[in-house]
Amino acid sequence: MNLNYELFLKINAKTGQNRWLDAFARAGAEWVVLGMAGWYVAISLILNFGKEFAMYLPIMTFFVCGCVGLLVSNATGFFVQEVRPRLRFPEIRILFSPMSSWKSFPSDHTFGAFLIFFLALIFNFPTAWGLLPLAVWVGWGRIFSGVHFPLDVVGGVFLAGLMSIVSYFVLSFIHLI
Repeated sequence: MNLNYELFLKINAKTGQNRWLDAFARAGAEWVVLGMAGWYVAISLILNFGKEFAMYLPIMTFFVCGCVGLLVSNATGFFVQEVRPRLRFPEIRILFSPMSSWKSFPSDHTFGAFLIFFLALIFNFPTAWGLLPLAVWVGWGRIFSGVHFPLDVVGGVFLAGLMSIVSYFVLSFIHLI
C-alpha cells in the first residue's frame, strides 16, 4: 500500500471516536470555505467602497480563477481517475456522502479555500494570513471526513497556487495591481 493510502487510513481511523472532533472536521470539510468566500467578498467591497472597479476586481478575479480552476480540476480528474476513498476502502468511516463520487483528485473544496487565501494575499487584504488556518482546516476536514486522500488535498493546494500565480502575472501585466 502506498504512503498516500496509509496516511489517509491513519487519519480516518480517528473518525467516529469523538463527536466534537467529528463535528469540527465536518464543519471544515463542508462549510468553512463558504465563510471564507463571504469574508473575501465583504472585505473586497468594504476596502474599496466607492471605487467601483477596485471594488469588484478581486471578486471578478476569484470568479475567473475559480471557473478556470474547476475546469482544470475536472479535466485532471477525468485523466487521473482516482476514486473517492469510500470506493477504494469500503470499510472506512465517512462523516457525510459527497455530492459527486466520480473524482477525488484534486480536492475542489481545498482548491477554493486556498484560492481565497492566495488571492487575499495578492490583493493585500488585512488579516489575509488569518485565512491560512481556515484553508488548512478545510483540507484536513476533507481527509478526516473520509472524502479525500491526502494527495487530493495537496493537488487542490497546488492548483490554487497555479491559478493565483497566473492571475498575479496577468493582473501585473495589465497594471491592475
